[in-house]
Amino acid sequence: MTRIERLLPIILSLLLPGLSIISNRGDLNLIQAFPKYLVSVLFLYSIWRLNDYPFKHPSWFIFRVGETKMVKALMVLINVVYITFFLVLDYFLLPSWLSLSSTVPIWVVAARLTMASLVFAVFQQALRMTKQQESLYTQNLLLQTEKLKSELETMKQQINPHFLFNSLNTLIDLIEDDQKKAVGFVRVFSNLYRVVLQSSRRDFVFLEDELTFLNDYWELLKIRFNGAVHLEVNIPDEMSKVLIPPLSLQLLIENAVKHNQATNENPLRIEIFETKNTLVIQNNINPKPFVSYSEGLGLVNLQKRFSLLVAPIEYGENEDLFRVILPLKRNSHELQD
Repeated sequence: MTRIERLLPIILSLLLPGLSIISNRGDLNLIQAFPKYLVSVLFLYSIWRLNDYPFKHPSWFIFRVGETKMVKALMVLINVVYITFFLVLDYFLLPSWLSLSSTVPIWVVAARLTMASLVFAVFQQALRMTKQQESLYTQNLLLQTEKLKSELETMKQQINPHFLFNSLNTLIDLIEDDQKKAVGFVRVFSNLYRVVLQSSRRDFVFLEDELTFLNDYWELLKIRFNGAVHLEVNIPDEMSKVLIPPLSLQLLIENAVKHNQATNENPLRIEIFETKNTLVIQNNINPKPFVSYSEGLGLVNLQKRFSLLVAPIEYGENEDLFRVILPLKRNSHELQD
């Protein structure tokens, strides 16, 4: 229960009878009116609690959606019965120094109590609607958070098979061309895949760890292309502790290799450098005439992960270069296992 919910019935119960006394202060003795004031306060506070009771104990009063109008009619009837009971008690049983009807006609007392009851009903309905809106807003936020978490987990789960399938395709090509290279590839790949399994459980890794993994992955490419692919990394040491979603650089290198030809005469050149708190990965464009089957998860996966965790990435062609710009995160508290 919020502070407003606790204080509002008390304030209204004290205020409404007080306004009545102030409006009649020329005709009433305040000392004589005080006991009647207390009776009015107690009645108003009790009727607030009476109206609030079914909503404070929902497990005792379970109503279906279609019964809403019936519930409201029932609450009105309960208020009428309660006011009638109080009027009978006031008129016949209470002494004159306590009775509200001892100084004004009984119908005036009934009208005042009915009006006060209506005022209370309006305030209580407004409070309930506010709480319902807050509850719906909170539930909506929780649902959105769970949805984003689910989407992120889906993206992370796609990393492992994506890396595995592409590496196996590379291995198949190597087996057909050079079995010795294929053996070396498998040895390096087994160590890399262990790192992939560990990294894919995280939202972020340090950039220095990502670069270490990239260097190991580069060993696979050198085995496959034998000098036809060149990589140049130019990142200052102070950037080593910034954060990046895992396997981002490997995915972009893999994407460049998949879509471009690489020969000793016309090598594929890939550059990675930092500018304005972003990481730029670019390669020269030398498209293959035919690209083997791809599920298209690479760049799409990366875009979704960055959108959920950091900010959207930028990519596109610039003259004879394909460039991807990755936003970076500097808050080390975001590093999670």
